[in-house]
Amino acid sequence: MSLLDDIFKKKDKPKPDFSNVTSGHSSTAPQPAAGGSVATPPPAAERRTYVVKEGDSLSKIAKHLYGDGNKWLRIYEANRAIIKNPDLIYPGQELHIP
Repeated sequence: MSLLDDIFKKKDKPKPDFSNVTSGHSSTAPQPAAGGSVATPPPAAERRTYVVKEGDSLSKIAKHLYGDGNKWLRIYEANRAIIKNPDLIYPGQELHIP
């Protein structure tokens, strides 16, 4: 202890014990996805919609939006409440785009 500590009667505070802390994860941070990045859904303002036009099909929409017509199932799954049959979509339908 120094002279000033004696004058102000300061006592040494016990130091915190971090011996049980492990590295590599956090209990409050989101867990990374399989690719190593944190998967977070887009905010509501960024959610996309698409209005069906005459001549559209789910595969054409998927090709236009994703660059791959085989990803039509993603659009269908996101819109099951609206689309009863994936072969029958109608102009004016507003689809949610995942």
